[in-house]
Amino acid sequence: MLLGMGLVYLFLSVLILGVNLVAKWCREEPKAADQLKVNDASSIGAANTLDPKLVAAISLAVQQYRSQAK
Repeated sequence: MLLGMGLVYLFLSVLILGVNLVAKWCREEPKAADQLKVNDASSIGAANTLDPKLVAAISLAVQQYRSQAK
């Protein structure tokens, strides 16, 4: 019983250490956030230039999917 409890404690310790290491590794830098704001402003203008045929095709596909899902 003591061996099992020790293995669980060891596993949880390694899991917490791994999560903390991944959190540090994936931390976002503040400079990258500034670049995203610039890209968002340009993507808003690009959203207005969507091809009407593409929008119609997507709308039709969604309608067909919803009718089949019922």
